[in-house]
Amino acid sequence: MSPKPSSWPGLAAAGAAAVLTLGLAPTAAHADQEQTYGSLCESAEHPEAAAAIESAIVAINAGGDTDFGFGLTAFGGDLTCGHQADQGYDAASVGKLIVLATLLWNAQEQGRELTEREDELATAMITVSDNAATIELRNELGRERMQDFLDRADMPNTILHPQNYTGLMKINAREELHLLGLFTEGNGVLRADNRAYARALMENVIPEQRWGVPTGAPEGARIMNKNGWLPYDGTDVWRVNSVGAISGTEAGPYRMAVLTDGNDGMAHGVETIEMISGAVHTALHQDGPTALRPLAPQSPAAPDLPLTSDGSDRA
Repeated sequence: MSPKPSSWPGLAAAGAAAVLTLGLAPTAAHADQEQTYGSLCESAEHPEAAAAIESAIVAINAGGDTDFGFGLTAFGGDLTCGHQADQGYDAASVGKLIVLATLLWNAQEQGRELTEREDELATAMITVSDNAATIELRNELGRERMQDFLDRADMPNTILHPQNYTGLMKINAREELHLLGLFTEGNGVLRADNRAYARALMENVIPEQRWGVPTGAPEGARIMNKNGWLPYDGTDVWRVNSVGAISGTEAGPYRMAVLTDGNDGMAHGVETIEMISGAVHTALHQDGPTALRPLAPQSPAAPDLPLTSDGSDRA
């Protein structure tokens, strides 16, 4: 089951008690919000976790001025969440996952393995977010082949940039969850060996780029992720994104995407993402609604955040 589309009415107002338990103070809704909403999260078997996550998203949305899209799937698809899950956001360096997926699919279609040079470039592109490597790969593939992959992967609302700049393609939370699924679950698009290759790269992103979705995950969790951080030219307004998949926990495997825009500085975007991820990890691993731990938006590795753009608007 996919997250709810952004056209669903608003956010649910229920579950204020869970907001308090999560350590988030409830705040007044935006003036343009109605008092009756559709459901943000759904789960037949884990309603307490769904309610806790929904309440946290309501509070974060009401209490901040960041525009964000959010998607989550957990417990084998029983629990799904979506806030503005179909809204397009500039990809920043998260768009490098599309380049990686296209590279793997293209080689697969040609009946070959990656070349030594392609392996070198892909490793640099994902693990250290290297832009020169990204440019070489996306130029080698070309915009048409990248579109071919999106068509094959059934990602119609991921829109490549006219000049094929990786960071300026439009992505959305729903299709990012789908892409993560292509890396983590059996499917007819990517072979098992190529899925394993992508997971290995995403599990070995350097520590200083491991903020965001990993924040608050249980100790010992296996985490694959990719982040992006891109200011608008000449401003301190940032687009900050984080996507990832978590496994090896009592909650089983789950996937999460948080895409943001309009952040007053990079740190603001990271804080929003980490409040969301902290709420998700906490809720998925609770024993009951009273067992939730207060949120503490900090990365397990406590990395220093990059101070400069990820440069993906030219990659």
